[in-house]
Amino acid sequence: MFGRQVAHITRAFTSKASTTTTLHRAILSRASSTSSSISSSPLSSEVNSFNPKQEGGSVSRIARLLEWSDHLARASSSRNRGPDGKPRRIPPDQLKPLPTTRRVQDSYVQLDLKFSEDPVLRESYLGGLSKQPRMGRLMEDFDSVAGAAAYRFVLPDGVTVAEAESYGLYLVTAAVDRMDVLKPLTELHDGSVPDLRLSGHVSYASESSLEVFVRLSTIPKTPEEASATILIGRFAMACRKYSGGKQPIAQLVVVGEQEEELVKMGKDMRENKKKRRAMSLETTPPSAAEAKMLHDLFVGKQEIFARNASCPDDVVFMADTALKSATLNHPTDANVHNKIFGGYLMRLAYETAFATACLFSRSTVHFIALDEIRFALPVEIGSLLLLDSKVTYSPIRGTHKSFHVSVEAATTDLFTGERRVTNTFHFTFASDRPLARHVLPKTYLDAISWLDAQRRREEGIAVRKAYDSEEV
Repeated sequence: MFGRQVAHITRAFTSKASTTTTLHRAILSRASSTSSSISSSPLSSEVNSFNPKQEGGSVSRIARLLEWSDHLARASSSRNRGPDGKPRRIPPDQLKPLPTTRRVQDSYVQLDLKFSEDPVLRESYLGGLSKQPRMGRLMEDFDSVAGAAAYRFVLPDGVTVAEAESYGLYLVTAAVDRMDVLKPLTELHDGSVPDLRLSGHVSYASESSLEVFVRLSTIPKTPEEASATILIGRFAMACRKYSGGKQPIAQLVVVGEQEEELVKMGKDMRENKKKRRAMSLETTPPSAAEAKMLHDLFVGKQEIFARNASCPDDVVFMADTALKSATLNHPTDANVHNKIFGGYLMRLAYETAFATACLFSRSTVHFIALDEIRFALPVEIGSLLLLDSKVTYSPIRGTHKSFHVSVEAATTDLFTGERRVTNTFHFTFASDRPLARHVLPKTYLDAISWLDAQRRREEGIAVRKAYDSEEV
């Protein structure tokens, strides 16, 4: 059910026949218009600062000066900061009132990465194993795009991210509900990297929280060429007061059938997310079918699980796939709230998961999906970030290429030794060739992780099947 609904809303970005695509095109058209609010807003100038057409200069010049994600997330532009380095505050008598109503297109933002025009920018995004842009770097950018769209929705027109403190409010990324690759990101036939556009807009808003849809697509070279959607995702944002508690935000005004459909899908997905959490294996025992599956697994493969038994070449225990990393968190990676930037954490977790996936499959892998990241606790500056990655599921029977990798993020206080789990990342990868071995749990806790990863992988397959994508 959830997969079909996610598929339905994704088609809003991809199908020419979709009514919601009409809405998206209308938003896109408004965004590119010289009279649009996006080009005239100071916040928008931050969002589009990597667009050479709007900047009037080379992308590489800007790229060398500052990182896009840090620029937007921390709003560190000198024009928005005082001599003490702190964000400038708007005098109370000059504060514009917060908007009480907003429409979808009021929140639209986009970031163009024109690799064909700038070799320095292209070099900063390319990975070490291929000529494709690093997905972890793009995830970092997506967090910034989602944050920019959310701030555009919440703040008055003309107010920058750095000036949000004057209103006593801030936005946090509460969760990344899903990211799904609809079309693999590959090189063009001539070996070049396609120009990419990251875009996002608010699709649902409640009293103090909102959801932002993000999209990665190619930039057409000619007016006749169609844009290809590569990936879509959904971020959950929460608005809070500096004094504590929830900050009320503008009401999302729906006009027309297209917008009604979009908002309804957002509500449905929100309800499905609640149902999934209620059925989570963290709080609920496995179903009867899952319990039988585990029973058959451990009883049917007793020779593998016996003490001192040797593992066949096509089996690897979950614990033996583990890969760990440690990173000391510095102020350069902080957001406007003086905590470690969420997009930066996503990149580190993805790159650790990618390395784990390559070691397990013993081949090149590509990213398929990300399933629900909840940022439960903030990561403090000066703490030690520990990432514990392992392959948590791969099919036992048949020929398959896809498998699941989970990454647990925890922080440790260097002086007290206190350890806190901040969140868990769930990734699905696909190998370039069929897997030669499969992963098995050895303990009950590993078995629960194995079942949870199986659920997530199957849900992702249902989503991709709904788009007539090839099952991997």
